[in-house]
Amino acid sequence: MVLSLAACGHAGAEPPVEQPVASGIAAPTGWEALPDVAKAVAAAARGPGVAVDGSEAWGERARGCYAMWLAMHGEGASATAILDGIAAEGITTRELVTPQNSTEGVVSFAFDKGVYKGHLRARIAAGKITALACFANDREPKACEAPCTALLGGLP
Repeated sequence: MVLSLAACGHAGAEPPVEQPVASGIAAPTGWEALPDVAKAVAAAARGPGVAVDGSEAWGERARGCYAMWLAMHGEGASATAILDGIAAEGITTRELVTPQNSTEGVVSFAFDKGVYKGHLRARIAAGKITALACFANDREPKACEAPCTALLGGLP
């Protein structure tokens, strides 16, 4: 801490590093932060014309419950881009709800990928996408339903 404050005193040494945006979402009781998963999600989301503003992930590994939050912006921020990205990963969607305008509104759907089943909600506005996915594997999916519903309802 002291070294980082001292480094700030060297005028012009290096530009300040932007801090990632935080979700403000509280993980369900008993869930732990999964920073390596958050980093992997952010790395996978980066691409031409897309910047990741922040990512977080949590889980209750013993029951097989997981959640991921991602904020990004870019030229192609739209419902179409979200759905194209999901399809490219071989993720099956159902219960799809999309906004009238592909670049403003909320996208919501249930998804399946292998043993994982869950829901995703994404808010699209002004070239930004804020997405939250909550899902479970086949270990204890019923135990994950209530925490996932609460998390998805709290998407800022």
